[in-house]
Amino acid sequence: MSPIHPTVPAPRSSFVTTLAWLMIVPSALGVLMSTLQSILVFTMLPMDQMTLPSGPEAEQIPAFALFMMEHMRAVFVAFWLLTVLALASGIGLLQRREWARLVVIALLALSIVMNLGGLYVQQSFLSSIPVSTDAPPEFRQQFESMASTMWTVSIAMALGFSAVSAWMIWRLSSESIKAEFGAT
Repeated sequence: MSPIHPTVPAPRSSFVTTLAWLMIVPSALGVLMSTLQSILVFTMLPMDQMTLPSGPEAEQIPAFALFMMEHMRAVFVAFWLLTVLALASGIGLLQRREWARLVVIALLALSIVMNLGGLYVQQSFLSSIPVSTDAPPEFRQQFESMASTMWTVSIAMALGFSAVSAWMIWRLSSESIKAEFGAT
C-alpha cells in the first residue's frame, strides 16, 4: 500500500487576486452602464424611423461608423455580453477556476486586437474630417498639430496597454500561476 500524500494547494498569488478585483469592479460598473444603455436603445430610440445618410453624405462617413450605425442594437448587446463575461471571469479568477483563467487570457488577447484596431478606426475618423481651405492658416496649423498630438498619444497608449495585456497573458500562462488553478 502506498502512502497517501495530501495535495497541498499552491499558494494564492497576489497577482491573480489583484487582477480578479481589477476585473470585477470595472466590469460590474460596465454591466450596470451597458444595461441602462441597452434599455435606452431598445425602448426609447425609434430605430425603425432612423435613416442613414445616402449619396455623397454617406461616402464621407467612415465605414466603421456606418457599420456601428447600421448595427447599433447588436453593438450594445455585444458590449453587454462582453461586460457580463468579464464580470463572471473576474469572479471565477478570484475563485481560481481554470475556465476563468483561459477566458481572461482570451479577453486580454481581444483587448490587444481592439487597442491596435482602434488606431485604425481613429485614423480613419481623423482623416475623414475635412479641413476647410477657407480656414485661416493658423487654424489649419493648430488643427494639424492637435491631430498629430492625438495620434502620437493614441499610439503610445495603444502600445502601452497592449504591452501590459501581453505581460498579463504571459503571467497567467506561467507554471506558477497555472498551479494555483490546478492546471499543471
